[in-house]
Amino acid sequence: MKKLIQTYLPDKRFFRQILSIAMPMMIQNTFTNLINLVNNVTVGRLGTEQLAGVAVANQLMSVYIMCIWGAMSGAEIFGAQFHGKKDTDSMRNTFRFMLLVAFLVSAVSAAIFLVWGEPLIKLYIYSDAEGSDTALALREGTRYLRLLLVSFLPLGLNMAYTSILRVNDENMIPLYASIAGVLSSLTANFLLIPRIGIYGAAIASILSRFIEAAINIVWCHTHPERMTFLKGAFRHFRVPRKLAGQILRTGMPLTVNETVWQLGVAAITQCYSVRGLSSVAAVNIASTIQFLTSVSVFALGAAVGVVMGNLLGAGDRKGAEAASRQLQGFSVVVGLFVSLLLAAMGTLVSFFYPNLPAEVHEIARWLIWGEAFDAILNSYYNCCYYIIRSGGKTVTTFLFDSGFIWGVSVVAAMIIAYRTSIAIVPFYWIERALDIFKCVIFFVLVKRGSWIQILSGADPAEETA
Repeated sequence: MKKLIQTYLPDKRFFRQILSIAMPMMIQNTFTNLINLVNNVTVGRLGTEQLAGVAVANQLMSVYIMCIWGAMSGAEIFGAQFHGKKDTDSMRNTFRFMLLVAFLVSAVSAAIFLVWGEPLIKLYIYSDAEGSDTALALREGTRYLRLLLVSFLPLGLNMAYTSILRVNDENMIPLYASIAGVLSSLTANFLLIPRIGIYGAAIASILSRFIEAAINIVWCHTHPERMTFLKGAFRHFRVPRKLAGQILRTGMPLTVNETVWQLGVAAITQCYSVRGLSSVAAVNIASTIQFLTSVSVFALGAAVGVVMGNLLGAGDRKGAEAASRQLQGFSVVVGLFVSLLLAAMGTLVSFFYPNLPAEVHEIARWLIWGEAFDAILNSYYNCCYYIIRSGGKTVTTFLFDSGFIWGVSVVAAMIIAYRTSIAIVPFYWIERALDIFKCVIFFVLVKRGSWIQILSGADPAEETA
């Protein structure tokens, strides 16, 4: 038993290392997700149609966020290893790459939503009962999405700066920035939503994004002694050709994976929406609470990426293999904690959303309990995903992550939605149960050990593009 614990759970030193990375991210993500929860709760007081409209708009926004996050994560793999190698020049060029990607993805996404935002939202709007106002839901969702386009630039910049801060072991600054963003959003939400409705929710979100980005950017450029790679970073935006090629080859499958995976989530949500506006509202409530309570899972994943990246960057193959086993065991413990928390949160739906119909309360409660069932599975495969990704096996993660959601989860959702009359609650639980198969796949991939690769050995400072 003692040997099993030593093999699959981190010792005190390793646990403190993980906690030092994960805890600031956990608190940061909690405050960031509180923005969504506050918006969700305050908009929910306006009515089911308003909540459904905002929920759909946020679902589309999440595709953009996951796309840019995937692009940043690809560069983070190299940033973490360059930091472990103490390669300042390559860190500087990695940061330039992050900025260029942030601008490009933000501009393209904003153009798409500006032109096709309303038709995309309309895909999710179905009537479920006499008296449900689908036109109102569509109108409110479209207005909300168009206003949020203003936040794309600060959001993109903030993600670039947060990523480079994280790989540089400066985890507290993004935390402080998130706290400031949440406080501003809370204030604006309570002041504006009762007066101007959906517009108030959008303005609160925009304000929080600008404040969060400003704090991270100002801190980075006023502490050159701790962010040494920023010296000369803006003299030009040319990235060494070899480094750009390496990041693109390694990071492009990851970027595509995150985008395609989120599109898969959007497709499944669209299938849920076929069951009506009450289902859209309930799914949104469940997913918002799941994101808030699962911050430890996401923080653990990010910590796994940093820890494993640093070990591989330092050439410690045996240490990386041992750490991977301990992190897998720890992820199960974290998932169990989140599961219990979600089970408790499911009983509080009517407290947070008193103005919504009892039908929405009941559906949301059971969906949250479905998320509690899935929490351990989610925590485990999320950990395995980051382990495999840390070694640059991004094509593998793409095939078994996005491939699974589209080849299994989306197909099952479409069959259930359009070929059966299964109600939303069992529908949702079936989708969560499919994650069992994903866990088995990732367990086998990690156990094989082929993910262990050293990416930072070559000198990328060659001819620039």
